[in-house]
Amino acid sequence: MRIAVRILHWNVVFGSLLLVMGHVAAQGNAGEPSRERRSSAGDAALSVAADEEAKDAPDEQPGGAPRIEFDELAHDFGSVYQYGDISHSFVFRNTGTAMLVIGKVRSTCGCTPAVAGKDEIPPGDVGEIDVTFRSGSRRGRFTKHVYVDSNDPVNPRVDLTVTGDVRVEVDVTPRGVYIGRLKVGETLERWVELTAVEVPSFSILEVRKTHQALTVLKPVKLPGEPCRYRLGIRFGPVTEPGRVSAKVILRTDLPHTPELTISVYGKVTDGAEPARPTGPA
Repeated sequence: MRIAVRILHWNVVFGSLLLVMGHVAAQGNAGEPSRERRSSAGDAALSVAADEEAKDAPDEQPGGAPRIEFDELAHDFGSVYQYGDISHSFVFRNTGTAMLVIGKVRSTCGCTPAVAGKDEIPPGDVGEIDVTFRSGSRRGRFTKHVYVDSNDPVNPRVDLTVTGDVRVEVDVTPRGVYIGRLKVGETLERWVELTAVEVPSFSILEVRKTHQALTVLKPVKLPGEPCRYRLGIRFGPVTEPGRVSAKVILRTDLPHTPELTISVYGKVTDGAEPARPTGPA
């Protein structure tokens, strides 16, 4: 239906243009119509087109339009520590005259989930976008973006930014244990070292694991400075093939990092080699 209306609309426009040009030509009996007459004809036709287009365009915001205005577009968390969560609420207002509808709220990283407090904000009302940064094993300076879509015709997408610096109390090397492609029935052992960075010393109070095939050997405190521990992690044997995604969680007495997490990942196979494609006989 809408396509048919537009076709009819342009037929009217071109018909009006021909009528105007014909009228100008009829008045120019003495010769070719002047530049002014031709210009007037074109302006008249374009005016008709503009009027028809305005009539055809729907009102996206009957009775007004919403406007989204944030109190701030960026927030600096400052110093945060590993394996912790920190949150901030971006406050905004609907300064328009129609209902503001929040669409998608997306972040550039899975470590920075964001959610709108409510989806519809009447004129003059206030809303929030809650953003959480999960530091995990990251370290150093970070910058993450959150995009907020709405039905504001002037500013349909707002870019919010969170920044900060992830500090390290204890360095874990390596950060994760990759078991590779371990065969069913096999056992693999790896060592992880924990070194104090911002504290003179620390203690490991408890060790937990999330996979029954994991065995964590007793942490061994190494001599000398800085304070260091050596931790053995054993995986296997496993009776069935499949992907492995597990964690070793260490509870500590650190003031800012009460838990340290070591990822254990890879794949257990049945030992059969996949068939290789052969060329034409």
